[in-house]
Amino acid sequence: MAGVEERRPASGWRVLAVLGVALVGAALGVLAFAVAWRAGLRPWRYPGLSPAVTVSWAVVGTLLGALAWSVVRRRARRPASVLTWSVGAVAVVSLGADVLAGTEGRILAGLISAVLHVVVIALVVAVLRWAMPVPPDHEVREVPRRWTEGLGRVPRLLLAVGLVVVAGVWVVVNKAVEGPTLLVLTSRHGLTVADLLSVAALVTAGHLLRPRAMAVART
Repeated sequence: MAGVEERRPASGWRVLAVLGVALVGAALGVLAFAVAWRAGLRPWRYPGLSPAVTVSWAVVGTLLGALAWSVVRRRARRPASVLTWSVGAVAVVSLGADVLAGTEGRILAGLISAVLHVVVIALVVAVLRWAMPVPPDHEVREVPRRWTEGLGRVPRLLLAVGLVVVAGVWVVVNKAVEGPTLLVLTSRHGLTVADLLSVAALVTAGHLLRPRAMAVART
């Protein structure tokens, strides 16, 4: 890990790189909208090309991706494998809507959106690999003990179920304090600042219910 840390640029450059690639992704989203419009399409009818959607997903997605990248490279026992599978999963999910658009007859719109997703994901990964180099999986590492390692199987289940319930209730009751919309999903729905608490609760519940963690808890 020491060799990897030595290759990291200064913190100021890392922050500027992440913010820069987020803004580039947002600009590419607007460019994709313009290209679709010039091609004779009506991109405002396809949510995947809406500037509100592409800009919000590019900025927020990049910032959350950088945060996740930082946590995984420091805490995962096999960070390279975890990040490889995670990036692949994000790419598959991102391209899912584009494939669906193609099957519904909007082939060109889906193709433009798919190219946008691939380019933005590739740029973000390249910048993160430069800003926060990932140690190889074969490198021996000491991973800090997690606070959940001392929980038994039943407490894990109860805590996870409680977090899921709280996440669902919070989405319903947070209207008065939801704050600005971070990710635009449709013209009437989106992910707000307050919704991030529900997302965090669901992620924590999923972490508690990991098969490996549950197997350790039984012993």
